[in-house]
Amino acid sequence: MLALVLVAVLVFLGYQAYTAYQGLQARVAALEAQVQGQGEALRALSGRVARLEEEVFRTPAEPLSPPPAPEVPAPPAWPYVVGVLVLLLLLYLFLRLLRAPEKPKEAPEKAEEKSPSQAASPEGVEEARMLDEGAPPPPPEEPRKE
Repeated sequence: MLALVLVAVLVFLGYQAYTAYQGLQARVAALEAQVQGQGEALRALSGRVARLEEEVFRTPAEPLSPPPAPEVPAPPAWPYVVGVLVLLLLLYLFLRLLRAPEKPKEAPEKAEEKSPSQAASPEGVEEARMLDEGAPPPPPEEPRKE
């Protein structure tokens, strides 16, 4: 009895495998027909493309070149010249403002009043520096009585 059940199961499984195989075979045949149809369509398209290429090569055409550039008039130069002149004027005025005012030269009389020993001494140099920085002049020295 077990042998009969086994034979029935094997027959059923064989039938299922056969039907699956038939289904796959039909599907493969449909895919092959589809591929063949697409191949024929590609051949027809390639023939049309070949004819179009021949037609294009036969027709004369203009050489490919970019269109000529439109001529643009040059901008006027006077605004640049005026701008440079204004900048130079502003720079001149700014540098003139920053420049230190020149000190008036001492009169020859004052130069004679200073003795050479006072000008050479460190005190004389220090006094000159203080005067340059804007300090008031020292009071006049009184003559010494011996």
